[in-house]
Formats: sequence, structure tokens, C-alpha cells
Amino acid sequence: MQHETIWWIKYRRRFYKPRKYLSIEMIIRKSFLQALKEYTKNSSIAGLKDLFNADIKWAQRFIKVLLFISMMGTTFYILYYTWHGTLGKPLVITMESSNYPISKIDFPAVALCNVNRISKTSLKKTALYFYTQLAHNETLAQIEKLCLKLGRLIDCSYNASLDNVSWFWETMRRLYSTRSTIDLMKMLAPKCDDMLLKCSWAGKIVDCSSIFTVRRTVRGHCCAFNYILNYDMAGKPNSTIATVKRQALPGLYQGLMLLLDPMIHDYAYPIHNIEGFDVFLFDPTHFADPTGGNVIHKIIEPNRAEFVQLKSVKQRASPEIRKYPLQTRKCLFHDEMPEKFGEMYSYSACLVNCRMNSMKSLCKCTPYYMPSDAHERVCTIHDLQCLNKYKEKLTYIYPVNALDSDGMDWELQNSLYCPDCLPDCELTHHRVQSFKTSLTIEENHKNKAYPYSILENMNLTDKCILAIYQSTADGMVDRLDVVSYWFEVLSNLGGFGGILVGFSIICATEVFYFFIMRFLKLIVINYNDYH
Repeated sequence: MQHETIWWIKYRRRFYKPRKYLSIEMIIRKSFLQALKEYTKNSSIAGLKDLFNADIKWAQRFIKVLLFISMMGTTFYILYYTWHGTLGKPLVITMESSNYPISKIDFPAVALCNVNRISKTSLKKTALYFYTQLAHNETLAQIEKLCLKLGRLIDCSYNASLDNVSWFWETMRRLYSTRSTIDLMKMLAPKCDDMLLKCSWAGKIVDCSSIFTVRRTVRGHCCAFNYILNYDMAGKPNSTIATVKRQALPGLYQGLMLLLDPMIHDYAYPIHNIEGFDVFLFDPTHFADPTGGNVIHKIIEPNRAEFVQLKSVKQRASPEIRKYPLQTRKCLFHDEMPEKFGEMYSYSACLVNCRMNSMKSLCKCTPYYMPSDAHERVCTIHDLQCLNKYKEKLTYIYPVNALDSDGMDWELQNSLYCPDCLPDCELTHHRVQSFKTSLTIEENHKNKAYPYSILENMNLTDKCILAIYQSTADGMVDRLDVVSYWFEVLSNLGGFGGILVGFSIICATEVFYFFIMRFLKLIVINYNDYH
């Protein structure tokens, strides 16, 4: 008997089915559809099971489909809105405390600049010195007028008459190096010892020279209090020269109180049409430049007393802010840009550096009153025409983050463009409220019981009184923070998802199980069966 004719072999062949072979792509598709079908039957998302239930009528299915689509659409809209709001405007400033002690807040630096920038007494001494060095036939009065023109280095005013006496400027160049221009202008400026008659700090009468030093500002050499920055490095600050002062107790007599003499009789080169002092209040580590922002400017006139109340706000930044790119947070911390500023970056220092670089590029020098190091050339009268030409350009700053710059072509050409300079993430801002009164009122009260000791035995005619103080024991602390942390965003999304479609962490587990673990297992099973 042949092997093929064995009866049980034919019997068994009736139950054998030919094996169907599938490609890898078809196996993956089949496995995914199986996983999807299992997921829809077992999902905990509200309404998803009913969409694939064959036992319900088409009208019910249609209504359930509409409800499910609307709920899912609402969920995705909220997801988009939350995500876009968090990343589009992720930062917010909130008040952290209104009871922050003023003893932990830096007192502002104060620069006192006489409106008169050249002392008549110093001018005569300087003119006499040059008169003895010159071989020309000019009189002492003529030399004095020529020396007076040095005041133009402050306001950068220029006219062609300066070129007619080029021999005088050449003589000055021979007698003084460009760096010596700084010392020459310091010698011509009004003396702090003459202007500061009496000083009071922290409730005590102190020697004015112990708390004030001569420092350079945009007004030239001025008397500065609590200005701790090494101003020769203000373009690239990296060190301080003193410890910052803070007011420990609130009140008028615990702050800074000064009796000033504007020395009206000594006026030779006033830069305003008024008499008195320009007063600048600014951060102790910034350069006294009002165009750099965060500088308060006051003017004190003779026979007046001005009381300036401070209300300080210290802004801190959350470490979470550093995780955002610069184009999003639009601010810099003090230890960023270390190659230029070390750990002392500030918006003011960046603008000063930008302005100095522009001056050196346009006029090949730096004005004497600006921060500079020993290797930089200082502008002289010979550079005045160039400084005057670009005076307006060096004053204004082009808005880098302007949303709409159409029609601002002229501003772009005639202003400073400093794209790397961003505001400070952390800073101290001082709000001020000023009160003025006539000195005749103070004259009537100076002998009363309360401590007006800086007025004792003083003639107040043509004098000024300036008081700067913290009026309350507490300042404020603001916090630059993110609108929502990641766990808050997750909580919001989970809450809305749970209300609308019943979404929870269990749903995420189900997705992981059915579309990863179960899907891979089905691939293996189908591969063994069809490949």
C-alpha cells in the first residue's frame, strides 16, 4: 500500500488550513488595529466605549459622537490656551512682602552737582598758570575767557570761533596729556569742601569729607555719597571701592541731611538758567547717567529746603527664571555676560559700555566725564566738533524690543542701538515724594527742641537744605516669578480634562499599556502566526 493512500492521512488533511503569510508592515497594522479595538473596549475615558458599541442605535451613537467631539475639542482648546499662555507670557511680578526691613535695602547713591560747572576762583588760578606759560600777547582776561571755553567739554557745545585760537589748545596739549584733561576739569570744578557746609547721617553730625567723595558723572566732577562703584571700570564693572550704606532706622534725622552752599558768587559757567544743584539719586553700583534709566533727578534752588522721602522696592527673581531664553524673559541677572561685566552686570553699565563704544567709533575718544581706563584717549577741545555732531545720537536709545518699528528709520539712524542691553532681573527701585519749603521757615524753627543741629549758628542766606530719608521702617519686596510652575500646569490640565472627559493619570497608564506593551505583544503573536 502506498503512503498517500493511508486513510488517516487524508482524514487529517481536512482539518489543515493553508497558512497565510503577511508582510512586516501588514503585521504592524493588524497589531495596531487590534490594540486600538481593545483600548476602546476597556478605556476609562467617558463615552469612548459607547462609540464602538454595536448594540446601541445610530441616533444614540450620533449624539454620543457629537458630545465626545465637543468635549475633546474643549479639552484641546484649554490645553492650547494654557500652553500658549504659559510660554507666550510666562513671567509675572508679584508683591512678596510689604514688611521688608529698610536695614536690608541699599540706600541710594547721591550725586550733588552744582549748576555752575566751573568755579570762578579756580578759573582765575588756572588762567594765571597758563598766562605764565604762554609766549603770546594775550592779556590775563583773554586767557581767562579761553579757559572758560573748557566748559564746553561738558555740554558739547561748539562754534567755529574755537578754531581761531587753535594755538591755545595746542599749548594746552603740550602742557597736559589727554588723560590730564580729567584732572584739569576736576581742578576747575567747584570744590565739595566749599559747597558742603554741614552733613548729618544716621542721626549724627559727621565730617562731610568722610561720607562724600569727588566722582565723575554726566555733569562732570560732583560730590557723591554712597557711590561704591569703581567708576574707571563702570563700562566694564568688576569691583567696588567701599561698603554700601543703609539706613537702619526710619525718620528724617536718621537719613542724609545736608546744608549746602551753591556759591552763587562763584558762578562762571552755569549749564542751566537757574541757580542751585542738580541732585541725582541712583543705584550705588551704577553710573550717574539719567539716560541709563533708574536715575532720579532733582533740582534744589537757593533759599529752599527740599525733603525727599524714599519708598524702596527690592525686586528678586526666582531661579526658575533662568531656564527661560532671553527673548522670553527679556532680562539679565548680574552674573550673566561674565566676559564683559563679571558678576556686576546692570542695564546701566551695559548702556554706558555701548555709549562709550559708539563714541570711540565715531570720535575716536571718550568724554572726560565718562568712565574710562588709563589706556583710552580722552576727548579734548579738538574733538568738540565731532561730539557736538553726534550729541543727540548719543543721548537717545533705540527701543530694541519695539513691537512695531515702522516709520522709525530716522530714530534708528540718530540714536544708540544696543541690542545686547536688557533690563535687570533683580534691582532696587526707589520711589520718591518731595516736599519743598522756604528757608525762612526753617530759620524760625532752628532753635526749637527738635534736632535741627545742622542749622545751629549758620547763616542761611542763599543756602540750601537737602534731606533724603526712609520715612517708614519697612520697604517692599517684589518677586519676578513664572506664572505657573510645571506641576501647576499639569494640575490645571488634569482638572479640566477630568471634568470634561474623565481624563486622569489612569488614562495615561491605559494608553501606555495598550499602545506600547499590548501593541508589542500583539506584534510578536502575529509575527509567529503570519510570518
